[in-house]
Amino acid sequence: MLTFISGGARSGKSSFAETYAIHQFNKGIKTGKKEKLLYIATAERTDLEMERRIERHREERDSVWHTIEAPLDITNVLQNINEQNVILLDCLTIWVNNIMYKANADLFLILQEVSKWIHLSEQKKLELIIVSNDVNEGMPSDNLFIHQYIYNLEKVHQLITSNAKSVYQVVAGIPIKWKG
Repeated sequence: MLTFISGGARSGKSSFAETYAIHQFNKGIKTGKKEKLLYIATAERTDLEMERRIERHREERDSVWHTIEAPLDITNVLQNINEQNVILLDCLTIWVNNIMYKANADLFLILQEVSKWIHLSEQKKLELIIVSNDVNEGMPSDNLFIHQYIYNLEKVHQLITSNAKSVYQVVAGIPIKWKG
């Protein structure tokens, strides 16, 4: 099952997503249908501040989580995990940035990759929970790169939400269910 969770910066979306993933995992454990609780982290260790932030996030998560750092190749990760897992991918916003600016991917390639994730989650009966940021709710930018990034991210959001069973937006720590 595919679930999409979005929200603004510091809205509580990651905390909600982690709680949601643990709930789905525990529900699956009772029925014998879930094996692992995986956390796919897209952020890279680029400097000391980011290194500390990543370590703090790892320490805050329960030891039941298995963390995989994958700033670019999510498809490969999903191809190589067992069926019936609960996977939290945090965050799509960073992945789109990484794939656009480090791999020079265009919108077609980005949508192609995300379509593979959707297919793999269905094929392997994964509980895939994708977290992203709402970035289209501010002043429009005249910067061409920012405009293209926001446009691409919104197209990815539309692809995911059209295929998701559940869609949530977190505002001030309150999850609002839009679909499912």
